[in-house]
Parts: sequence; C-alpha cells; structure tokens
Amino acid sequence: MKNKFSNPEHILVVRLGAMGDIVHVIPAVNNIRTAFPSANITWLVEDKLKDLVEGLPCIDEVVAFPRKQLQTYFKNPLKYPKIITEILMFLKKLKRRKYNVALDFHGNFKSGLLTYLSNAKTRIGFSKEYCKEFNFIFTNSRITPPKKQMHRIDKYLSLLHGLGIEARYQAPVFSIPDTDRIYIDNFIYRNRLNQKPIAIIHPGTSLFGKYKRWPPDNYARLADRLTKELDYSVVFTWGALEYKIVEEIVSLMRYQATIACKTSSVKQLIALIRHAHIFIGGDTGPTHIASCIGIPTIAIFGPKDPAIYAPYGENTIVVRKDIPCSPCEKRTCDHVTCINSITPDDVFDAFSKLKLKRGLTF
Repeated sequence: MKNKFSNPEHILVVRLGAMGDIVHVIPAVNNIRTAFPSANITWLVEDKLKDLVEGLPCIDEVVAFPRKQLQTYFKNPLKYPKIITEILMFLKKLKRRKYNVALDFHGNFKSGLLTYLSNAKTRIGFSKEYCKEFNFIFTNSRITPPKKQMHRIDKYLSLLHGLGIEARYQAPVFSIPDTDRIYIDNFIYRNRLNQKPIAIIHPGTSLFGKYKRWPPDNYARLADRLTKELDYSVVFTWGALEYKIVEEIVSLMRYQATIACKTSSVKQLIALIRHAHIFIGGDTGPTHIASCIGIPTIAIFGPKDPAIYAPYGENTIVVRKDIPCSPCEKRTCDHVTCINSITPDDVFDAFSKLKLKRGLTF
C-alpha cells in the first residue's frame, strides 16, 4: 500500500494519556516518522505526561492539554475567569500549525473534539464500533481494525492504514537528558546498588487503577525471596501518592530493600528502570516502559485481558489466574479474586521462564 500523503508538512498525533497507552502508541508514531522523515510531527498530550512524550526522538513538538491547571482553577470559583483564558491560549497553540492530517489514537469524546478543533484537513480515527463516546463524529477518515479483540499496539498500528502505511512494530526509543541520567547514577552509587544485580519492583498504580494492585504483603514476601535466594538488590519505585505503599512493603520485609529516590519526571524513572536486571510490576505504565526498552519483565495481571493490555516485549512473562470472572472491564470489584489469588510463589516461579542477565550494569 502506497502512502496517501506524498509529503505532509504537519502531522498531529492525539493520545492524551495514560502512560501505558502512550507507550503503546509510540510504535505507530515511529512508523509515521519512517514514512515521512521530513514532516513536522506534533503530539497532543495531557500536561502531566508531557515529559514522557518530550523524550521521543520521533517527535518534533509537543502541545500539552492543560488538564491539571484547569482542574486547579475549577476548585476555586475566584479563578473561573482564568479557565477561559487558559483554554484560549491552549487552542491558539494547538492551531498554530496548519495540520495536513491528525490521527486520533485515543478515541473518546474529548480527544475527538480536540482533533476537530485542530483544524486538520484530514482527521483519521477509528470507526464507530472501535471508539467511545461518539468519537467518530469528529473524524472524516475512519479505520476499522482487522479484529475486535487485539493488542492495543496492533490496534494503534492499524490506524496508520488511513495514511496508506503498512506498519510494523518499532520499539520505543527514549532520549534521556544527562542531568536526569546523572541524578539516577548518583542514587545507584550512593546506595551501593551497583554491587549486585538489581530487581526493580513497582507496586503502585494510579488511583484510577488501584483495583489492579497486588497486596503489599505479597510484594514483601517476594522481595525477601529475591534477596535471600537470588541475591538481588531490591529497589521499590513509586509515583505520586504511592510512597506509603512502598514504606508498608519494606516494613513487612525481613531483609533489606531500598526505596527509590524521588523521580520528578518520567525521564528520570526511565533512567532508573534502565539499571534493572529484572522488573516486576502490575498492569501499569512503568511495567510497559520496562518491557519495551528490553528489561526482563514480570507483569502481575488481575482483571484486564493480557491479550489486549500485556507488555509487548519478547522477554516478558504475565502472571495471572484463570478464574471464571476474569478478564473483565470493571472499574470496581468487591473481591478482586483475580489479583488476590496470585501468590508470591507464582511470581517467583516465573523467573525460570525469563532470559535473565546477571552481569552488573557498571
């Protein structure tokens, strides 16, 4: 299939969040860059994840939707007039480029409206059955993926048919500034973590996805086995509102573990993950990042279908329980048997299925 656009000058990519979903869109954007090396590619993303997209070599420009700022204004009636000002400034920035084409990978009402407001001549999105909240009314070129149930990465790659691109998987590449790399290196040296292979464990999730969290006691028992039996240095990473979770886990452990330094950006988190010899986490963004950059990864899955949401890397193992009500798409659950029935032994046994590198990173 030949490219429908011989030389588009400006291309807009729309995926507002979340971290894992953005990671899943990156292979498609890499294909766009390969097909159109001279095009200016802009990514529209929510402000809290702007730094993740800024670390992508395939992107020329980032436009941040000011969700965090607007939420702050909505909480204070005295600042309501600033909401209009903020939105007008954002729209001016969004329309600054005269986009030849925009691709809406997000597929909900908000992303569709923003795609429409970009004034892109061609607005590519998913067909009615493959998007949400009447998103399809905002697009004028609609793509139907080959299957209803398919991995998110493959679904996003299929959207490129609207550009006439036969896409293939291209792993994400992140550019990390020296300042962030040095900050993390200093943390590693200061805690003498370079003396043993490192196991990074990320036990948290967003508040929106807290029903996917594995119990702290399980993480503690698993980390003790990694320390005692496999001689790993265990490091617990954490994000906003997750510090108390890792504190609780460490307090339950019999052996020593290290709580990671604060990472003020996703770039710093990626720099830290790069030091891992093994990464363990739930169905959350950092797990997807670890897998796609080649770190041996164990993903602990509860309600979500791994055929759709699992980390995409080859050296990744998904640990889950096959119970009658799983997978499901619920946002709340009274028992979460799917995640609570997974034992530390289940996760520890997954190590034998991975290709592990025991050499030190220094």
